[in-house]
Amino acid sequence: MNDHPGIISTKFHLGLLIHLANQFKDQLISHYFAGADITAPQFKVLISIHKGFTSPVEISKNLVMDAGAMSRMVDRMVKRELIARTPNPQDKRQVILALTDKGHALCDRFEKEALTSIIGDLTARLTHDESRLLVELITKMLPDEIVAPHR
Repeated sequence: MNDHPGIISTKFHLGLLIHLANQFKDQLISHYFAGADITAPQFKVLISIHKGFTSPVEISKNLVMDAGAMSRMVDRMVKRELIARTPNPQDKRQVILALTDKGHALCDRFEKEALTSIIGDLTARLTHDESRLLVELITKMLPDEIVAPHR
């Protein structure tokens, strides 16, 4: 057995728990937006644009997503009128992504009601103090360059 605090056992280590928590969060997002026919990855793209990321390259880096997968997702989201794609006036090889009214409405809904519901479900088994401590510890664990764009 390893003496590292993140490895309690080889079957139940911190990496696995973070992965499972992320999957659970994505399930909650997908369930919440099922009526709008939005998947968790699509929603993450919408929120990235809402936060000011406007190029597919920026978004794929922010979400750690393959460029090809990002391109296909953007195509689907443009067809569904969730986002708009326009040529970048400074570089015609690049595009600028923006939310449509439909995309803005989903992001507004998230900020007003979904965030509270999803985070409430995600942390339902934790006390308020445990939730606050978990946020502090994960924030401390992550490098500044990963957390900074989200502050």
